[in-house]
Amino acid sequence: MRSRSEKAGNVADLSSGIDAAALIRTSQMVAGNFDPIDPALAGRVERFVAWLDEQPPLRPEQKADVELQLRKLLSTRLRLAADRQRIPAIADEKIERPIFVIGFGRTGTTLTHSLLAEDPGVRAPLWWHSHSPSPPPGEVPATPERIEFTARELDEMLMRAPGLLTLHPYWDKRGHCPIECEEIFTLDFQNAYPSLLYKLPALAMILDASNIADAYRFHREFLQQLQWRQPTKHWVVKGIYHQFALDALFDAYPDALCIWTHRDPVQVHPSIMAITAVLYGGITNWQMDFQSLGPAFVESIAASVSEAMESPLVDDPRIFHVDFHDLTRDPVDVIRRAYSHWRLDYTPEFETRMRTWLADPGNASNRYGRYDYALEPFGLTRDMIEKAFEGYSRRFRLGRFA
Repeated sequence: MRSRSEKAGNVADLSSGIDAAALIRTSQMVAGNFDPIDPALAGRVERFVAWLDEQPPLRPEQKADVELQLRKLLSTRLRLAADRQRIPAIADEKIERPIFVIGFGRTGTTLTHSLLAEDPGVRAPLWWHSHSPSPPPGEVPATPERIEFTARELDEMLMRAPGLLTLHPYWDKRGHCPIECEEIFTLDFQNAYPSLLYKLPALAMILDASNIADAYRFHREFLQQLQWRQPTKHWVVKGIYHQFALDALFDAYPDALCIWTHRDPVQVHPSIMAITAVLYGGITNWQMDFQSLGPAFVESIAASVSEAMESPLVDDPRIFHVDFHDLTRDPVDVIRRAYSHWRLDYTPEFETRMRTWLADPGNASNRYGRYDYALEPFGLTRDMIEKAFEGYSRRFRLGRFA
């Protein structure tokens, strides 16, 4: 890896890199939290900056944008730490029987999450929660202005990547749209998720396998922050990584309940690659080789899936498995059966709310049109995907094994 000075000397118009110590110092000023930063958090910030320095050099205007977004992210994290120190009772909040929607992207996880969130007895993390979680809503109720301020960031992300609403229309709920747990992990510098770092022209860094327990510990702390002095409810959260970390998930939340959606990988991957291309194409000004990205992505995910399938937790009774076709055919029945499996109270009010949500044209999946998915633009073939995920497809009776 070239040093920062070499980069500056050899390419005059490129950035010399980001100074992690300066980022921490200025973020403390923004947050008004001058306590010594947690060494583990500081280490993750330094690791993040080192990872960023390994990416193609940033131009000066890109560097300024990225530093601004990283400073906002870190100052938010420091405010959370200050809240927790100032209000010790936050740490006493009990997070009981949270529901985790797990599974690969584009398998109906957002639909499932949205419907589960219609239960009057649950709450779900929303965009404004991850973009302005401090002060806790139990101390200072969130005003419409506070929520609107965070929504403008979503507007900017959508402007940078036109076409995203066709692929993921749920973002039109702006500050009130549901979020993925990957955003929560990003708040702690455990990964790099684009909804919080849409000015970063690089593919997201994923969770460090050696640090997953800490990531889930912060996940619980984040929910405690939002729950403190709020009406008692249980949480429903969603993430596209959880199925690869079931040990850590259940260690952090022994009473967690999971609903795992499954879909034919041949249908999943062109959809995943399409949203990846539209989002990261917009972020990087289309300076990515998607023909190479497709096979590399499939190879990486297939290896992770194969490892995940070896875990006995895949068959744990806390997990309710769902076929995508069942979900799209009768989503209310799927949720009803999940509640029965978990022995949760399924109320008529909940069912009415789900049916009302489904009937609302403002929630129609095609409200911004439809996208015709294809494998070829991403260097993929049906045979390549079927072979890579044969064991997974056979186990859950997907595709040609249905």
